[in-house]
Amino acid sequence: MGQHILLVDDTPTVRFKYEVLLKKAGFEVDSANGARQALTLLNPDHDFDLVITDLKMPEMDGFGLVKEIRDTSRLSMLPVLMLTGSEDERDLLDNLDAGVSDYLLKSCGEPELMARVRNLLRMKKLQDELTRASQTDSLTQLANRRFGVDLLADEIERARRYDRNLSVVIIDIDHFKKVNDTLGHHSGDEVLISVAAALRKTSRKSDCVIRWGGEEFLFVFPETDAVEAAAIVNRLRRHLESHPVTVTANEGTAVPVTVSGGVAQLCADDTLEVLVDRADQALYQAKEAGRNRLRTWVDGEVVPV
Repeated sequence: MGQHILLVDDTPTVRFKYEVLLKKAGFEVDSANGARQALTLLNPDHDFDLVITDLKMPEMDGFGLVKEIRDTSRLSMLPVLMLTGSEDERDLLDNLDAGVSDYLLKSCGEPELMARVRNLLRMKKLQDELTRASQTDSLTQLANRRFGVDLLADEIERARRYDRNLSVVIIDIDHFKKVNDTLGHHSGDEVLISVAAALRKTSRKSDCVIRWGGEEFLFVFPETDAVEAAAIVNRLRRHLESHPVTVTANEGTAVPVTVSGGVAQLCADDTLEVLVDRADQALYQAKEAGRNRLRTWVDGEVVPV
């Protein structure tokens, strides 16, 4: 799939002209008839790499659209190319002040337009690679803890705003130190990579899996209560229990892997720290009860799943 461009213009013939040109160049294109429709399309279900927008539009002009994009943390780094018929220097300066990535007159030729589009997309690709590197655990390719804390904070805010459920599960690999001590750290790394792959496979598109530290992982389940979250993780636990990890670092040794987990559901006054601490308390109880099991924090006490 090619890079994804959102084209915004209130004139159908102009939208059609640019849409044909961009699709011919191999880009995926969605179009909007104005800034309001564009903001509707700029939701978490759509990953755009570039916005190309007209300046003069009814209801909300290009400046207003750029301001909304820059004020939305998820979109703040999204490049925007402003197309306009205005040659007024004041408009140019206002564009730059608004945070436009590039500015182009509609009278320009197609080669110049495409050159600027490709340049912005190259910069976006590099920016995305740098961002992923800063947010990703290099061994498991899961979200790292620093980025994961930000993600969880955003999900807690969203759950409160829309009065939705949110659950977290802390998972810990049982007796992981023994793997490192007896088979070496390379084998331990292979176990971590294998478990991380299973976590990714188990998770839904809306879920987030974070390497919380060492052999601990944190599952974030938006719009999910504790019962549903526990059921998902229990399926993962049973799968791991029946599928030993084959470690190449020790000539194909089969390493049995089990996990313990603690489940907690967001309550009305929970901070991020309180929510995670309750999941951690439940994890501790799961380990105390013999490992390879889950426990859930419910109404002030930890109960079996």
